[in-house]
Amino acid sequence: MKPVGKGILRALGGLFILLLVVLAVVGIVQSGSIGEKAETTAAFSFDPYSENRFTLLGRGLLVTSDAGLTLFDEAGKLLLTRTTGYDDPLAVSRGGYAAVWSQESSQALMLTAEGDAVELSLSGSAITAKVSEGGWGVFLARESGSKGAVTVHKPDGQAVYRVRLGSSYPVDADISPDNGSLALLTLQGSGSHLGLYSLSQEEELRSWTGEDDLFFELDYLGGNALLLLGTDQAVFLDGQCQPVSTFDYGGEYLKDYSVTGEGCLILALGKLRSGSAARLISLDREGRLLGSLEVQGEVEGLSAAGRWIAVRYPDRVILCDQELKEKGSLENASGVQAALVRDDGSAILVSGGSATVYTP
Repeated sequence: MKPVGKGILRALGGLFILLLVVLAVVGIVQSGSIGEKAETTAAFSFDPYSENRFTLLGRGLLVTSDAGLTLFDEAGKLLLTRTTGYDDPLAVSRGGYAAVWSQESSQALMLTAEGDAVELSLSGSAITAKVSEGGWGVFLARESGSKGAVTVHKPDGQAVYRVRLGSSYPVDADISPDNGSLALLTLQGSGSHLGLYSLSQEEELRSWTGEDDLFFELDYLGGNALLLLGTDQAVFLDGQCQPVSTFDYGGEYLKDYSVTGEGCLILALGKLRSGSAARLISLDREGRLLGSLEVQGEVEGLSAAGRWIAVRYPDRVILCDQELKEKGSLENASGVQAALVRDDGSAILVSGGSATVYTP
């Protein structure tokens, strides 16, 4: 994806594009509804680049693109703008902390919801990253002479732990809620290996291996519960790396997913590889079914926070609880590019170069 316009064209067209975007958002505000007491508060404004990505940071909005990053607080106040030089930057957040990186760069950033930023130098180009609710970060990087390296950083950016891999490839990692343990997912042989490390010791303490199972996502779900997410199944483990349960997709294809702050996994599953999702599934941190919802229309985005879930369709946005019971909806929302739900049930809706907060 590339920015909309360059140089003179961007300068001349920016105001006109922004005006159209604002008018579109106003139209959504007037025609949409979330219950009977819908309220619209806060307004965010940023450059409407086509490659913009949007991440909830605390209760505010983080916008990242090739041009840099922009951070707003929950009321739409601009807290930070920064040119990063990252190509196709990625971002991940948890609570009031975020990490921003590019798979083409050995530099990365750790951010707070208040606008503080720390720049990091990695041992190689970044693969992926996670942050804990306490602000610790873990970064996976390609490294010459090894299969990859995993480094844990404190909120001030100080590197405090490192694992260098010689025989397996790092896929994902996460930090425990108490910031005391590292969970590391690697590709080993024809399967996946999950290793658990104490940040006070070098040796792997506990492990689990799926001989022929491939997973791409690893998350702490609250407490010491762990999630491994693959294209065919989700595996839930306890703090000892022992499987608690497995949810098999039953031949359906994973279209999208999200994890809430309460440790709930939301899956969008479809019957056809190239088709749209057919149903939504919500599972608790032990893999127990919380809710199921037959999908009416293509799911274009999922967002989860606290006990709330936002589902974005091409022409509307609905808000659900963890049992997937609808609590509110916004109709005539065809201009919405992202719907980021917050832990109180309000949602930041993005359209072009503007965003507005909707409260049911």
